[in-house]
Amino acid sequence: MIKYRKARLGDEIGISQMVKEGLKRYSWKYTGTNKYTKKNLESLRESLAKKSNSKAFIAIDSKTNKVVGSCNYNFRKGSRLSHRVDLGWGVHPDYEGQGIGTKLLGLALDDAKKRGFKRAEAEMAIKNKGSWKMALKHGFKIEGTKKKALLTDDGKYIDTYIVGKIL
Repeated sequence: MIKYRKARLGDEIGISQMVKEGLKRYSWKYTGTNKYTKKNLESLRESLAKKSNSKAFIAIDSKTNKVVGSCNYNFRKGSRLSHRVDLGWGVHPDYEGQGIGTKLLGLALDDAKKRGFKRAEAEMAIKNKGSWKMALKHGFKIEGTKKKALLTDDGKYIDTYIVGKIL
């Protein structure tokens, strides 16, 4: 059974383990990073420890108590962009295709809308069909393409989609 909730301080270890596993298995090859460092972990810990410009949600396998998915959104306060959120998500390689990412994205979008945000957007590799199909299921539209927008670990540049949705 998978449980879903807002992420909190202490979840950063589980989230980082999930990300590291995805990178290790090369199933997360379109993330724009090839490793998860202590700096990444500290940044996540700080974000979860205080009121920051981000909100995160996680999925936990209740049998193993392991974080198996996460979705977060970032926002800016007091700027011309303060009405929108930028989303990111990931699912542990062993749990892909089970609807976990879809559920997490729905939770994040509902939360953002309740907080008064008006727009959500994300950027993803065109080759990452799972991500953009999931976004389309949630009503996102492909608004544009960025050429050579992401450098992969093997030194290749790939194109990305920009997707957006009015909340």
